[in-house]
Amino acid sequence: MNPTPKTEGYAGGAGAEVEAAVLTEPNQPTHIPTVITWSHGGNNIEVQGSFDNWESRQSLHRHGKDFNLVKMLLPGVYQYKFIVDGEWKYAPDQPAMYDEMGNVNNVLEVQEYIPENLDSLSGFKSPPSPPSSYNQMLPPSEDYAKEPPTIPPQLLLTLLNCPTSLENPTMLPRPQHVILNHMYFEKSKKVWGARVLGTTHRYRTKYITVVMYKPDKTVAENAVVV
Repeated sequence: MNPTPKTEGYAGGAGAEVEAAVLTEPNQPTHIPTVITWSHGGNNIEVQGSFDNWESRQSLHRHGKDFNLVKMLLPGVYQYKFIVDGEWKYAPDQPAMYDEMGNVNNVLEVQEYIPENLDSLSGFKSPPSPPSSYNQMLPPSEDYAKEPPTIPPQLLLTLLNCPTSLENPTMLPRPQHVILNHMYFEKSKKVWGARVLGTTHRYRTKYITVVMYKPDKTVAENAVVV
């Protein structure tokens, strides 16, 4: 930042007030203080994750029975994992997901605090679409030959991808708000002979997840009975 130039020809007497121009920086992303906690024992606890592309480890500090670490993170979705006495582990009491290699990592969504006022949404009506939005040209054929864009990582937080808790296998974790009102299709071969669709909605403070199973006739017809 360059210093503010001094005004030429300014003469100030006793008690004169000098008004300096204030140069403002453009809005920068806000770092959010985020607490990472390990509550499952051990002596030497470290954490490593996508905060810095899995390049470094940081030690957690003991506070009573837990180990904590405060990190300043930009808003976003991060994956991380703990190293407990030299062994890689994930916290079963925190949100988790499978990565591309099939490993289970804890996942953390950092977002700025925006207070919710549900009463203000009662009279909200979406504005009508402008007529000009329906006059767009169709994409050229070259666009259809390109590879589809990669799915945003936050959409992988669906409950169908979350491992069950070891303490309470019947309890699902609280869904992240980014996965609400999306339809997910389970392509895993673990679910034999069926196609699975899942979606999650929120009503005030409650979350409703609907999972639909449909028998796959193609798989059933090609199955070999031993």
